[in-house]
Amino acid sequence: MAAQAAAAGAAFEQDIHHDPKQKPQNVCVLGGGNFGTAMAFLAASKSHSVRWYCRDPKQAATITSTRRNPRYLSDIELPEGLQATANVSEALQGATLVISALPAQATPHFIEKYRGDIPADAIFCCTSKGLYLEEGCFLSEAMLRAFQRPQTLAFLSGPSFARQICERHPTALVCASAKLADAVQVQFALSSKRFRVYASQDTVGVELGGALKNPLAIGAGMIEGAGFGINTLAAFVTRATRELTVLCVAMGGRPETISGLAGVGDLMLTAFGDLSRNRNCGLRLAKGESLDTILQSCTVEGVPTASVAKAFATKCNLDLPLFTAVAMILDGRLNVEDALDHLMSRPLGTEVPLL
Repeated sequence: MAAQAAAAGAAFEQDIHHDPKQKPQNVCVLGGGNFGTAMAFLAASKSHSVRWYCRDPKQAATITSTRRNPRYLSDIELPEGLQATANVSEALQGATLVISALPAQATPHFIEKYRGDIPADAIFCCTSKGLYLEEGCFLSEAMLRAFQRPQTLAFLSGPSFARQICERHPTALVCASAKLADAVQVQFALSSKRFRVYASQDTVGVELGGALKNPLAIGAGMIEGAGFGINTLAAFVTRATRELTVLCVAMGGRPETISGLAGVGDLMLTAFGDLSRNRNCGLRLAKGESLDTILQSCTVEGVPTASVAKAFATKCNLDLPLFTAVAMILDGRLNVEDALDHLMSRPLGTEVPLL
């Protein structure tokens, strides 16, 4: 087994392509949380000049002086070549690539406030996974309205826990941008022998996959918390993938995106991973905890997203029973046991193609 693992690791490393002509970039990372730490770690590991914006001045000073984030992943030693700051203008000055790890709901407001400091010719790469709840729309739509000008946007998504990125577990994500060349620029800026980025032009599929898998992962956690086995969980995740694909295609995305890293890959991570807040929310709900209690202890992205997913399905005139059931449970209109009975009592049918 050890020899096979070593061979697989060698093959993984050999399969990653690097641009020998690539030059270090001026990279700005926004956000001092777990994923901001991972993005700063990656960019600095590639010898880019990294300026990292953290809102807390003490946190920024400690990162710069000790190369450790005192608040998140504090046991991870960060590479040399990064400088943290609590000054937005300083962090963004001269950046050619801006990697935003800000919370999804805060991102448009941040852009609106600081758009004058964000270089107009920089790629603004968003790693936040979510829909914009204030307007019930794609995050990209709210971001462009906040910019009030043309700005190159990219979206980085896929199965990735921040800690495992920093621990150099082999990880693969997808970056999507309207122009493939812009996605490729991010791809080469971040890819290494332990972090592989695929390029795509399907921003709709990547955005929806990253956001809508969260309520489905809550459903997977409910199944596990209710004591059901792998038969039930496998059936749920398979049918959930179908619903995610149907909704993505109806909204203008590509089915192959949902069959890839931003869809199935991220859904599996979030549905099965011990570090998943959405899965753990479902587990706790099934064991009798109230949603209010759960949300007091952590942020669960899938809770508010569930209602937007249901609204999108209604807008597209789609019957998506799993999305509907999860939304109704979170709204308090249905309990887990009744949801299961309802789903298993639906009229029998055939497993038909997606479209």
